[in-house]
Amino acid sequence: MVQANRFETSKMLPFNLARISLSILFLLPFVLYGQCPVSDIPFKGGEKLDYIIYYNYKKLWVPAGKVRFEVQDTSMKDIDCFHFNGRGKTFKEYDWFFKVRDQYQSFASRTDLKPARFIRSVSEGNTRIYYDYLFDHNVNEAYYKRKPQGDYTDTIQQTECAFDVMTTVYYARTLDFSTTKVNDTVPLTMVLDGKKYETYVRYTGKGVEKSRDGISYRVIKFRPMLIEGTIFSGGEDMEVSVTDDKNRIPLFVEANILVGSIKVYLERMTGFKYPLDSKIE
Repeated sequence: MVQANRFETSKMLPFNLARISLSILFLLPFVLYGQCPVSDIPFKGGEKLDYIIYYNYKKLWVPAGKVRFEVQDTSMKDIDCFHFNGRGKTFKEYDWFFKVRDQYQSFASRTDLKPARFIRSVSEGNTRIYYDYLFDHNVNEAYYKRKPQGDYTDTIQQTECAFDVMTTVYYARTLDFSTTKVNDTVPLTMVLDGKKYETYVRYTGKGVEKSRDGISYRVIKFRPMLIEGTIFSGGEDMEVSVTDDKNRIPLFVEANILVGSIKVYLERMTGFKYPLDSKIE
């Protein structure tokens, strides 16, 4: 992969590159749920996954930002929970023209991963977005507020299997593809900023991918049906690869966007639960 110097190429990047790059990884999870049962939790407290996001500009792959996903053990309202914490930011070389500092947090049951609370805090250039959700699974409702000091005055009707962004990242790793046929689709529900969308994910088979350090892994691949908007043109212009072992760690993402294309590479992983049997020695 041809890489460009981050500082020298920063002036060539589109103004909203940083926002698009980080949104690829954070918005991907919105389209990865649909089934409810959780038979095995493929991660544990202490897991950390670090990603580097590259943007294709004039045949050069430019590193634009990084994202970390972290799992911690905690409790909420006397319920044992996972605390899922995702942080994304642009590299400092880009902060002078478009600074991004995003954080997504979820508190979810350690038994079935149903979310109890979800917080989305976005700082992108001059844009500030804040959503804080509380989930009531007894009545299939979520209550949310749009300011840290505000009240939970808005309500959205959810489905029985509804998850938030961060919870869905991890819930997707529990899906069992062992009996799925190539090109089979799974219907999904997407929840984004108080709205719901119906979409699907298509299983595309297995293969081999190399990590950034040159190690090869057996992987499972699928393509989500994307929602047309400011980033995507719609369709299945994204492919995701996760390790073909009990960890189901997202290893690589490739997507076409309205302007150019994106690649997301796993740079570092620590604290994973099971042996990496997908690694090819």
